[in-house]
Amino acid sequence: MKYFIILTLFLNSSHSWSASNFYDNALKNFDETKYKTAIKYLEKEIVFNPKSSDSFILLGKSYERLDDLNTAHKYYNIAFTLVPHSLELNFLLGKTAYGLGNIEDYAEFISNLEILCENDCEEIDNLKLLAE
Repeated sequence: MKYFIILTLFLNSSHSWSASNFYDNALKNFDETKYKTAIKYLEKEIVFNPKSSDSFILLGKSYERLDDLNTAHKYYNIAFTLVPHSLELNFLLGKTAYGLGNIEDYAEFISNLEILCENDCEEIDNLKLLAE
């Protein structure tokens, strides 16, 4: 029984250790422009941490860098359900909506940013620049 408890504690600690390293490894690979490798780590990360908006955002950014706007938009939407008040996510969703030709959604994210930004903010200015 004592060995079972020790083994269980060891396995649980190694799972949490490896799970926390998935995001770090993904970020490192993303920074090194190894987007496909970053995606593999992020897919593992969300298994252990399915409410990590940062992981879904980085997944979206990775797919966006691989010119897969549909998948990027999907992951940004998942992150948006977790943190709808995020200026960054409203910008990213507006940008991908514009890139996909969905002008109605693009306008909706501009409206969201107009509500979220107390004063002028960079995200809304950059999103509006896309249509110029």
